[in-house]
Amino acid sequence: MTSSPRDITPINAQLIAALLCGVMLVLPISSCAQYRTEVSRTGLLSKLKDKQEGNTKPVDPSKVHPVFGVPGGQIRAEDEQGNVTLYAKSIKHLMNHIIHALEYEERDLFVEQILSQITIDEFEQRGLDPRIAFDELLVRKRDVYRLFHFMPMGESTPGLYPNAVGTNIFRLQVSRVGRELLWSGMDVSFEQGNYKLRWFIQ
Repeated sequence: MTSSPRDITPINAQLIAALLCGVMLVLPISSCAQYRTEVSRTGLLSKLKDKQEGNTKPVDPSKVHPVFGVPGGQIRAEDEQGNVTLYAKSIKHLMNHIIHALEYEERDLFVEQILSQITIDEFEQRGLDPRIAFDELLVRKRDVYRLFHFMPMGESTPGLYPNAVGTNIFRLQVSRVGRELLWSGMDVSFEQGNYKLRWFIQ
């Protein structure tokens, strides 16, 4: 005997109602279950926070050649007598020293520890005081900073690579395309374990 739609409808209604009741009973239980997720702390923001707070992983001294090691991690050290020692183990370090010397008008320190001995010798051979070099940069400070703006991380600036132009002399240069620059780069020499300023190039 074939069932009519009227006979099936109440049964289906009862079945659906029972299923809904079962679902309603299960949902509160499952919703009470504790949900935990593990968030990684190695993201970009956490690394930035660690860097700002000084929580960076220390560099293994055994992996750094002694020539490029910075004593105490400070590129500018001052003793109790006020004597300053500059360390320029990268071109970026040298740029930082140039900026500091110009800002605080450290003329003698510039000649003694920032300017290349080769350049100093050239001045003296012509009977000129090498401190003139500092005076020239002081007048053209904005041009120095404009160049540095396009090489903010020195030799680590993306797309820039120091090229050897002589024995222990390297050139870091930016493109002039679309830029109004007095100087497009700088030559540096590696002397006695530190980078020194040979001079700026056009």
